[in-house]
Amino acid sequence: MKKHAKAWAIGLLKYGIGFGLLAFVIHKYWEPNRSTRAPGLGQLLDGEILYGWLLAAGLLLAAGLALQVFRWYVLVRALDLPFSVRNAFRLGMVGLFYNTFLPGSIGGDLVKAYFIARAHPERKTRAVATVIADRAMGLFGLVLFVAVVGAAAWGLGDPIIRGNPDLQWVVKVMAGVAAGSALGFLVLGFLPQRRADRFAGRLRHVPKVGGSLAEAWYAVWVYRQRLGAVALGVGLTALSHVGLVTAFHCASRVFPPDEPRVELMSWTEHAVVTPIGFIVQAVPVSPGGVGVGEAAFAGLYKLSGRPETRGVVARLSLRIAEWLLGLIGYVVYLRMKAHHELPEDEDGEVGEEPPDGRGPGEPGA
Repeated sequence: MKKHAKAWAIGLLKYGIGFGLLAFVIHKYWEPNRSTRAPGLGQLLDGEILYGWLLAAGLLLAAGLALQVFRWYVLVRALDLPFSVRNAFRLGMVGLFYNTFLPGSIGGDLVKAYFIARAHPERKTRAVATVIADRAMGLFGLVLFVAVVGAAAWGLGDPIIRGNPDLQWVVKVMAGVAAGSALGFLVLGFLPQRRADRFAGRLRHVPKVGGSLAEAWYAVWVYRQRLGAVALGVGLTALSHVGLVTAFHCASRVFPPDEPRVELMSWTEHAVVTPIGFIVQAVPVSPGGVGVGEAAFAGLYKLSGRPETRGVVARLSLRIAEWLLGLIGYVVYLRMKAHHELPEDEDGEVGEEPPDGRGPGEPGA
């Protein structure tokens, strides 16, 4: 009972933080900024709404998320686990519902890990590794996307990137992180299995999070041995991020400026700042990053020399599409719940220890 009460308290706290921060951001930017002549949220929301841009944002968002689900399917099959595309999309929609609306201890990723691990209890470590690897690849893809697109635009003489030192700094940092991550991943391939197992055993002694750290370590090590699947996954990630960035770009056009001469943020600028905003809002502070995302994009627009209000209203527009897709995920969730295909105890954890004490690279794992 105490465990459930604690989960409820944490959930309510996250809702409070998220919607409290959202209310603060809306209040802060509601009125026009006289010093910069930037329009207020109230002024924009009372103006014209271009539903075509909103529809385009929703379709591109759905396409980007579909590519991410298929990426997870590829990662599951790479470990020789029986799995269907249909189940991948069913669980992907349920995961979207959890990640969009629920702040509980079980996230969308953990729901997917539970389902795969239950279907293959003898390979639980591998099953959980697919979810961890999918999340890690998505994060790496965001960093790589900023580095590649930003560096290309900078090198080709894009006036916005070349004229903004702050955006150049972002591109440099992301390029460094991407290069370091890729190099570390490649070097990992020279590590023998016995040393990988030994290091995982040490990680398991870390209090509370040892099991999760060991799973994350195994996920990276296992997929290093399957470079073909990783390359395909990175390709799908790149395509999905093109869709997501373009979806945000479309969302930024839903509420047009009052003056036709006002220049909106370009796609190239969005390619640099949007992934950063997505990374920030992924921090599990509020359900679906509500409030956090709006504050993050206000700051990123300011960094780009653009009105913060435009960043807030763009994020709010994309959130409408996210909530609609999340509601579809809720319908899938109800159907799976009715057939007892989802866990009843939403406070449980999955994948803390391998079923037989062996690593995923060993026979029988």
